[in-house]
Amino acid sequence: MSDSVVRDVRFVLCGTGTSAGVPVIGCDCAVCTSSDPRDARTRSGAALFFKDDEDRDRVILLDCGPDHRTHSLRLGLKRVDAIFFTHDHVDHTFGLDDVRRYNALMKAPIEVFADARTRAFLERVYQHIFRRHENVNDSFVADLVVRTMAAGTPIDFRGLRITPFEVLHGRLPVLAFRIEALDETGAVAREQPGPLPLAYCTDLSAMPPAAWPKLRGLETLVLDMLRYRAHPTHLTVSQAQGIAHEAQARQTVFVHMTHDIRHADLASELPPGMELGYDGMAIDGA
Repeated sequence: MSDSVVRDVRFVLCGTGTSAGVPVIGCDCAVCTSSDPRDARTRSGAALFFKDDEDRDRVILLDCGPDHRTHSLRLGLKRVDAIFFTHDHVDHTFGLDDVRRYNALMKAPIEVFADARTRAFLERVYQHIFRRHENVNDSFVADLVVRTMAAGTPIDFRGLRITPFEVLHGRLPVLAFRIEALDETGAVAREQPGPLPLAYCTDLSAMPPAAWPKLRGLETLVLDMLRYRAHPTHLTVSQAQGIAHEAQARQTVFVHMTHDIRHADLASELPPGMELGYDGMAIDGA
């Protein structure tokens, strides 16, 4: 039995596609015209559902991309307690305006965690939110509390410890996250619930040496896998499998795939313990 203060932990892949999504606009390839729903991939993001130490339902988003409204309606979201951003690219940030609806439902602000670069980007792009006093009309905008985070500094949130660490997205350092449950003393729980400990590593082309300790002892690894051919800012199929093999998580789920990958074809070739993610996939752990 878990000694953690959180329970009923469920990790959901909201979107598993690359920046163009799948189907790709104007493409009639076999994957873009596939009838397999697993080949339809919205822009990447994830949601973590759990009950905290007061038995309250909580939801954390990892990134909030341009397909967030679609994700929310699919999942029936009525609250978001926090958003943790991996980096500042459009496919991971351009859904932030939609979270104002949760403010209305919860009657509370949402905490947003971002590194300094991403925070500056958000405050520049969403000036109507962060400089509301300058709006011509006092319109309905999101109520956000932004907190700057840095790689290597853990954040304890509602019974979870979320530790950001750097991976390389081409030449750009971006954040990945290790997520663990805490016990009643505030230490990492000996027995982790559901899919935890979990590492979420999307948008990377290389795993720096300093990142590897964050991949040890995982129940779940969610990992970038763009396509078969080389790409300057993402992992190939073989590179992703190599990292998964080295990390030795109990289960590895691949995400951020483009239309080069047909789910049914590649899924049948993956080694035990590795699988392709798909939009709406829920990971509850063993």
